[in-house]
Amino acid sequence: MHNRQISCLVVLNQDKIVGIVTKLDFLQPISAQPIIDRKITIQFSAKSIDINPDQRDFMMQEFDSFTRKFKTALKPGTLFVYMKSHGANHKGETLTHCRLQLITEKGQYYSSSEGFGIEPTFRVALDRLDRRILRSKELASETQYAEDFLRKMGIPNEEP
Repeated sequence: MHNRQISCLVVLNQDKIVGIVTKLDFLQPISAQPIIDRKITIQFSAKSIDINPDQRDFMMQEFDSFTRKFKTALKPGTLFVYMKSHGANHKGETLTHCRLQLITEKGQYYSSSEGFGIEPTFRVALDRLDRRILRSKELASETQYAEDFLRKMGIPNEEP
């Protein structure tokens, strides 16, 4: 109907008019459905690299698994993915750099990875991001763990 700019259709039953269907008749059931709220969106940027549909699907599956894992811990936000090729090859795979930045209401998290192949490089970067989020949750919930971590990092514990 939209492509042919038709606003309504006549409904016939044995050559008798029994009704009219409009665009609104199709849109009302769609608008009544609950809105699926995606907690985290993704923005993707690639430089000097071609990502085929299978690789894109792999990354989206990994990302969906990641968001399901953290759906209650992280509020709405955006994951920025930047991938680029360095041009070097190993067994037909291109040296790839992947940088991830996750910005949410709970904070900002960064990770990166470099390796041969798009899928493994993305997976390692996502695993590192996962560990950083878990570490920040541990630091926030356990003061003794946080104090030990800061001491190991050489950051003095300043008490009021």
